[in-house]
Amino acid sequence: MIEESAEVLVVGAGPVGLMAAGELARRGVSVRLLERDVERSALSKALVVHARTLEIMDLAGLAGEFIDRGYPAPGIDVGLSRSGKPAPVNFRGLDTRFPYMLVLPQRETEAILARRLESLGVRIETGTEVVAVAQNDEGVVATVRTANGQETRINARYLLGCDGSHSTVRGLVDLPFEGGQSDSLVLIGDVRVDTELVRSRITNFTSSRGFVSILPFLGDYVRVFAVDFAQQDRTRGEALTLAELQESVNAITTLGVTLSDPTWLTRYIAPSRQVRTLRVGRVFLAGDATHAHSPAAGQGMNMGLQDAANLGWKLAMTLRGAATAELLDTYDEERHAVHSRVRRATDRMFRVFTLRAPVAKAARDVAMRLLTPRKAIQRQLAGAISGIALSYRPPRRAPRGFRPAVDVGDRIPDVDLWAAGRPEVRLYELLREPGYLLLLFATADRLGGDRARIRALFAEMPAIYGDAVRPYLVIDEGTTDPKMVGGPVLIDVRGQFVRKLRTRHGTAIAVRPDGYVAARLDSFGSSAIADMLAPWCVRTATDRSAS
Repeated sequence: MIEESAEVLVVGAGPVGLMAAGELARRGVSVRLLERDVERSALSKALVVHARTLEIMDLAGLAGEFIDRGYPAPGIDVGLSRSGKPAPVNFRGLDTRFPYMLVLPQRETEAILARRLESLGVRIETGTEVVAVAQNDEGVVATVRTANGQETRINARYLLGCDGSHSTVRGLVDLPFEGGQSDSLVLIGDVRVDTELVRSRITNFTSSRGFVSILPFLGDYVRVFAVDFAQQDRTRGEALTLAELQESVNAITTLGVTLSDPTWLTRYIAPSRQVRTLRVGRVFLAGDATHAHSPAAGQGMNMGLQDAANLGWKLAMTLRGAATAELLDTYDEERHAVHSRVRRATDRMFRVFTLRAPVAKAARDVAMRLLTPRKAIQRQLAGAISGIALSYRPPRRAPRGFRPAVDVGDRIPDVDLWAAGRPEVRLYELLREPGYLLLLFATADRLGGDRARIRALFAEMPAIYGDAVRPYLVIDEGTTDPKMVGGPVLIDVRGQFVRKLRTRHGTAIAVRPDGYVAARLDSFGSSAIADMLAPWCVRTATDRSAS
């Protein structure tokens, strides 16, 4: 049998596998990407890219391409009864450069990620499936088979299964996909529509007959989801006709919608399943291979892309010796909890929209109209749906009575900074470079007293961590020659850094490559910073021998 190798073997070239392979390749990791299918699906599939996912793409330098190909929807109308007014959740108040949902068919997402991967020199190996997986202390041995029956053994340090809800990799490592499915049969159609519906947001309708959700996505086309209580005696395998979908939409909505020219019609039963762990030895799972839930609020693909972003940099740093293998444990710790929360939330949302009891439905409609407009509810819903509110913050961090605006485990917001001799600098642009970003904040009136300490830090960081930690000094105003402090200086000209992060003189913040805070201190002494970075980064061999 032919023997081949790679540092990481990624199985499945959907959006999650493409993202994972790209995140590894752009960090210099040798990666191979296998895909069982020869042709990519022409179906639109997932249609929404949420704000946090766009931020992840911004960190990878890809957000502009996504925005160019999609359109921004400002929010969701979460409740619209036949006689009531809409109850919108608006994303415009989110603290992000992307305060909207980007409507973009999945095939476009895959095309962008595939082009980036090709530019990095990685080829998608189509018509190739994994048929066996074995592990040892050094790595993973995967037996793969091509469409013509040729078998190859690939030796990899790690294997990543991104091969969907029917994951072969999950089965090969004997990991149960626990849970069940909804009792409601969902009708789905991508159809042309003639209606007065505003083509800018997801609109949901409820009535005694059921529930309809309409999402415009390309020209006159929309995605229709319908739960029609009068059609629940059908089976999932029965073909759905346009006439049946039209009849359900007419019965549930008051729009006078005319559907035509379908490109996809199907019946679907929403699952609710999850694996117990995202890791089995040196095999990791991501995306739909780990969780499956209702399509409410468009979370599935977004969760998978964020899985890939979370794991990619951790694998790269571990393989390069910049972090210990314990860093990889945080992937399951962080993402499994997120999957559980999202699965519970989408299941709950689906149940709320498909209530049948008249009293319960009336209470739901009243609650939506009264509660949804409240600012606190708007912030909570928009933050949760968009992913902006997602945090890996430990259960207990700050002393009672003190809660930093951005603490360990939180997403760091993008801020505009300034540097002498160059255009305005964005924090997320700095995060595109490999390694952790170490931000040292000083006020201009106290900088002189700490200049020597800051110079020492800038001198010590490369010796201790190599290029795994990149320090910057941020000051609140004025200007400072980088030569005076021994490193790059950024100015908080708009006050965003202080306002959003609530920093004070001496604050040190280490930011992970995926834009979450790894560590935070209120004093930037070298020994304290070394202690705060210890769980995330290893000292270089040169530094260890010198010490």
